[in-house]
Amino acid sequence: MWLYLHHTASDLIDLDPATGHWRPVDDAEKPPGASVLADLPVKGGYTIENDRRYYSYWTDDEKFVFRSDDGAVFEICQKRADGSVVMLPPVLRSEIVPSRYGDGRLRQGISQFRLMEAATGRVVFELDYNAERYQRLYQSDFTAAAAEQDLSDWDFFIALQGAIEIFEERAASGRVAFSAEVDGSAQIQGHHMRRDELLFADTGQTCPRSGIWACLTDLRVSVAVTQGEPMPSNGGQSVQWVWSRTA
Repeated sequence: MWLYLHHTASDLIDLDPATGHWRPVDDAEKPPGASVLADLPVKGGYTIENDRRYYSYWTDDEKFVFRSDDGAVFEICQKRADGSVVMLPPVLRSEIVPSRYGDGRLRQGISQFRLMEAATGRVVFELDYNAERYQRLYQSDFTAAAAEQDLSDWDFFIALQGAIEIFEERAASGRVAFSAEVDGSAQIQGHHMRRDELLFADTGQTCPRSGIWACLTDLRVSVAVTQGEPMPSNGGQSVQWVWSRTA
């Protein structure tokens, strides 16, 4: 499976999840015309800390996992056929805290990432890493993309913590968020749609096609809109909609 280096959004590798072996992906292997990460068949990301690699990715059976450098795999959740999410036992949560020396003094610039069982608090994985490095990279980014990014776009472990929190919320609420497959296709309210069939529109935009439109943040929410009408809000909030089917 293809994974990208988290803080660069490039440096692709091909990881064999069965063995843990990996190799760099050559440019010649990339699909013709692929110009951005979304055009590539990536299944997750990785980071390098103290010359060791840590990964998070979606497996072939739709499980989201975290994998440590020693090959330990921690299953976080699984996506069902309808797009909903269920947390996998033992349910894991994460936290990031300042790292400390044995005598209690803070280790400057170092954070500790922990995975623990939600029910018992037992720590199943922990890692001290140089969080200050990613803070510096984030603060020194003056590109146009920086206006839409936050620290999680640089710090792999903050991103992982955020993902786990999102999955917990989705599992508890039953919310079905839009999610594209590796080939760009998606399941929309029980219908499989190819990448070239997906049609999106924002609140206030003129509806480009009559039919049933589903809310991107929760595909359970849908509305019938006629071509030419303004796209509605959802609960008073501006949202993005995806076309689902004819009315």
